[in-house]
Amino acid sequence: MNRLKSQILSILFVASKPVGLKELADALETEEAQIKQAVTEIVAGNQNSGIILLAHNNKLQLSSNPDNSSQVKKFLSLELREKLTDASLETLAIILYKQPVSKAEIENIRGVNSQYSLRHLLIRGLIEKIPSPSDKRIQLYKTTLEFMQHLGIKDMKELPDFDELTKGIELSPKVESFQALENNAI
Repeated sequence: MNRLKSQILSILFVASKPVGLKELADALETEEAQIKQAVTEIVAGNQNSGIILLAHNNKLQLSSNPDNSSQVKKFLSLELREKLTDASLETLAIILYKQPVSKAEIENIRGVNSQYSLRHLLIRGLIEKIPSPSDKRIQLYKTTLEFMQHLGIKDMKELPDFDELTKGIELSPKVESFQALENNAI
């Protein structure tokens, strides 16, 4: 098992993108169950290490430990807020809490064309496109492991609850009437 864990870590280290469990199993000519077992051991063994293993949607990627994110950000000068426009942050927040979400839904919420913001977030690797399960012509957007790295979290469950975040915010009458129309239409 130690050799398998070593091989998995080596592959993930040189990979420029998240690697699927099936890809690893094929490359290492082993069963996915053995890969999963080795990954579980790697995750448990590296919890306090500077390098951890992120797992999301059956894809794996090495990452710096989120506990060290402020030091890493300082070193790389990659403060997320300084790099993204308010429009991009707004678009990213919509995707984060509604994912997977279509461009039309994003633009409906924002009330403006979001093509530039989506392109900007895609280029930065913070979001990705996936095909809609109901209509292959529609692309949906969701956050990536890279986004989790920037945010310094290990799991999406660490994010604050949307209702809790917004309970003290009063909507303008225009937004409230739009939401009422939208709720009645559904």
